[in-house]
Amino acid sequence: MPAYLIGTIDIEDTEAYSLYRSFNPSLVEAAGGKYIIKGKPVAVLEGSDFRSRFVMIEFANEAALKRFYDSAEYSSLRPIREKSSKSSLAVVNTDETASTRTAFQIQEFGEAVELCSVTSPLAEVGHDEVRIQPTLIAVNPVDWKIRDGILAALPFQFPHSLGCEGVGVVEAVGEGVKGFQTGQRVMAHSSLLRGGWFADRVDVPANQCSLVPAQIADEHAASLSVASLTAAQTIGLHEGPIGSALVIGASGAVGSIAVALLNNGDSRVDAICSASNSAYVTALGANVLPPQQAAEQEYDFVLDASGGPAIEAGYRSLAKGGTLVSIVQPVDEVRALENSAKAIRYSVQPNGEQLSRLMAEYDVLPEPRIAALMPLAEVNAALHLSKAGRVRGKILLKP
Repeated sequence: MPAYLIGTIDIEDTEAYSLYRSFNPSLVEAAGGKYIIKGKPVAVLEGSDFRSRFVMIEFANEAALKRFYDSAEYSSLRPIREKSSKSSLAVVNTDETASTRTAFQIQEFGEAVELCSVTSPLAEVGHDEVRIQPTLIAVNPVDWKIRDGILAALPFQFPHSLGCEGVGVVEAVGEGVKGFQTGQRVMAHSSLLRGGWFADRVDVPANQCSLVPAQIADEHAASLSVASLTAAQTIGLHEGPIGSALVIGASGAVGSIAVALLNNGDSRVDAICSASNSAYVTALGANVLPPQQAAEQEYDFVLDASGGPAIEAGYRSLAKGGTLVSIVQPVDEVRALENSAKAIRYSVQPNGEQLSRLMAEYDVLPEPRIAALMPLAEVNAALHLSKAGRVRGKILLKP
């Protein structure tokens, strides 16, 4: 719901104030604001608190308004306004649901279970936590796997709100939080047991969040947390240098980022992917090989990012002392040990500090592919699309 910045102003130094007025509209526009009333004269009917002119600017919500007001750009203009005029500013927030949270939840596991919208009062934001108003939310395969009960062995508590990745604006911070403030744009990968992103507000531990660099669009920020952390963490499981690597499923979100990170580390990277994605993976800097040819090579590191029988090429080509990691299927640890190597089944862990470092290297990462942008209310249809596996790229939800 919209929030409004309102102000009454008496201009005392016309020349100085004109400098402020020449820059401010572009800052308002860049922040998504819109002038409703721009410096119109005030005719007072009662009272003596009004100044001679009135301004009213509309923003998408209070978080966006605060993001504008606290920005470095506006902060540099504020002293000019203060020296050249007498003014009073205030915020009018029209969002009547600010004290509630609407989330899509499940009450039990099951393939036929549908997520239902539930509105509940918001508790006070927790110590060391950040409350985020999502702008875009990512759908990941793990979301429908949780719904279906595939991960039922984990200690989920019902009702459970799904969703573990997204981007949004900080609405509030807990007492112990450092490095984040209201109005900032953040991205995060939350723990699976906590979830909560399929909602209009989500509370996330601050150590699982990262500020979003200005050059990264929301569509990309919402798509990068899980994939980039997974790629970086799996590569980090190998002890020692990686002279040669094989990425199975190199055209996917995790596989493509793994190729980029390995290339950036000067590894020789071979890849297994479908014929239709061969040109894309080659452009990332990998040598695309059929599984039987890859099996004849030798690799220090093998990443299985797609599952299926192609992992056999990984076992056969794994060098002595090498590491094979799968993020999608069980591994044969005994078979790897027979070659003095390791085989690891791995699930990504939230890590805001690592995510920040990866975003600082954003220029070396491939641009995420977006398959669909859907309203949050269509979350059940989005999960169906994800499970069907017929989309290429990330499915995003917009609250």
